[in-house]
Amino acid sequence: MTPLQRLYRTKLTLLAVILTVLGVALLALGQQANLPAAVPWLAWLPLSELGSTLFGSGLIVVAFEYINERDADERANERLRRILKEEAPAIRDAVIDGFAFAPDALVNVASPETLDRVVRNTLAIQLGNQALADDLYADLRHQVTASTERRQDMRVSVSLMPWIKGPAAGEGSMFVATIRREYRVELAESTRRFACTSDLDEYHELLLDPTTIEAWYFEPVAGIDATSPEAFELLQFTVDGRPWPTRRSKRSGGQSFAVTVGGRTDAKREVEISYTYRVLVQQHGHLLYLDFGAPCKGVDVDFTYGGCGIRHVNVLDFIAGSQPTRVSRSPKGTSPPTVSVRYDGWVFPKSGVAFAWVLERELLPAHEADRGVAQTRT
Repeated sequence: MTPLQRLYRTKLTLLAVILTVLGVALLALGQQANLPAAVPWLAWLPLSELGSTLFGSGLIVVAFEYINERDADERANERLRRILKEEAPAIRDAVIDGFAFAPDALVNVASPETLDRVVRNTLAIQLGNQALADDLYADLRHQVTASTERRQDMRVSVSLMPWIKGPAAGEGSMFVATIRREYRVELAESTRRFACTSDLDEYHELLLDPTTIEAWYFEPVAGIDATSPEAFELLQFTVDGRPWPTRRSKRSGGQSFAVTVGGRTDAKREVEISYTYRVLVQQHGHLLYLDFGAPCKGVDVDFTYGGCGIRHVNVLDFIAGSQPTRVSRSPKGTSPPTVSVRYDGWVFPKSGVAFAWVLERELLPAHEADRGVAQTRT
């Protein structure tokens, strides 16, 4: 028996006792012959009739409760089942409409675990495969929630040119890549880090750090490692066009730049961030890879390579999405030659674009290649 039922029975029993006691008291008063003479106004009251009524009501209440309790519960349950059965379609439609059109209300009544189950089961219905739906949702959720930012309209420009401080060919020949990024974002982190390392394990750790906005791996070559300013340098960082100071720190096997954004940007609002950095890329590596670091809606990448002796550039886009990636090239003879990559949908942290090149000298006979290298050095 529930506490509510016990309370109801106690109140009913108390009422029956009170009625019975009052009934007995009134019957006793009605039998007093000298009572009207002592209290004249009581002569007008039918004390015996009132006493009989109260006494009988008290007894009937108790008897009716004990006799009718089980039947009353059965009738109430049957009434409830009938109402639920008749209104089940309307309740179902109301719940589904609430899930579909009122997500804020859904958050208030459902736990995160329940929401996860709803999403997985809904996706499984659409795909017809529960295991596939579970894996897809888990992977997508991890990628999105691991990042603290949602970026918008990212524009990236990459300018490639020969590095004049090193050899023109062979080991140590480099390109200088000047990379500029611009995007809109609602700031979630006050400190932004740019890091360069020669340790692959550290590089992979930096990729998972939400405060690291750019991580660059530089293989030590020709006496240069990741600690050298030639290998990596942050040139500028601005928020809404306002430049912010940078702090460079050097350690064994790497270096980092830190920018602390404060003041007017402390309020959570959308701002435009832009920054420019310069890196060295090995020519014979034939590859420059750009990752996007955080979920971003819409990316626009321009890659220019004038004066680098590059015959052709291939684009490898690692963007998984329903929309096609648009790749365009500047007309032949245009200076500087440019390859552009556009994607209008959402890209996720593990997405990126790679530019792979073929050098002119690699397609020439050996003696012509040597002559071309000598001309480049002069």
